[in-house]
Amino acid sequence: MSVFRRLWGRLAGGVPSGDAQAMVFYVRCNRCGEVVKVRADRRWDLLQELDDSVTGYSLHKDVLGTRCNQLMRMVVRFDRDYRITHKELEGGRFATPAEYEARPADEA
Repeated sequence: MSVFRRLWGRLAGGVPSGDAQAMVFYVRCNRCGEVVKVRADRRWDLLQELDDSVTGYSLHKDVLGTRCNQLMRMVVRFDRDYRITHKELEGGRFATPAEYEARPADEA
């Protein structure tokens, strides 16, 4: 992929294909029902959990949709192999990719 295409994809909000560092979550707002796609990058968005060495990682994201001003606070904890061990969402619930794809056309 050319440098220009990669740069344009990032500026347009796209994720380069084959981005192994990307993690995607889908959340649904409790107030308005909007389903939001949340992207996190393992290199920049995760915090290391330390005991004498790295024991795992945590992700803290504040998510705001476009339909209402309800702030959703997401916390996801991972083990050392990036497997999810705990996830919670204040102000919403986790959704599926199918729910995101089935959202009304005015939200797209």
